[in-house]
Amino acid sequence: MPKCDHKIIDVHNLTKIRSVYLGLTYGEYYTIERKYKTSTCHSLSEYLRKLLLGKPVTIIYRNQSLEDLIEEIVPLNNQINSVRDSLVELLDKLSLQEQIDPLTPSLETLELQINQLCKIIGETKKQIEKITHQWSQS
Repeated sequence: MPKCDHKIIDVHNLTKIRSVYLGLTYGEYYTIERKYKTSTCHSLSEYLRKLLLGKPVTIIYRNQSLEDLIEEIVPLNNQINSVRDSLVELLDKLSLQEQIDPLTPSLETLELQINQLCKIIGETKKQIEKITHQWSQS
């Protein structure tokens, strides 16, 4: 009897041994790539494999209203931080002062900074209200 040298293959531990090549136009490739990037798949191969085998593909949903809000709020937040830092610096200088007379210009500067902070906070509130209103209409 001839000796059989067939190896038993563990089906669960297979590496990718076959490749499939697919010709696509630039437009088709761009469309597939764009959809892949909105999924949770780590590679285009993983995305295509799931689609071809009929497995579920998880798509990331982006809340555009929230992204718009963040886009509008970030610059305002940076301005608020800048004003706050200026106020802290000014208060540090005031705490080092010993006489009342030299404090007069510093107190005026402090008042201007506080007014500027209030204005920026007001702008922030308006933007939040605007985006909230737009979001509630959709």
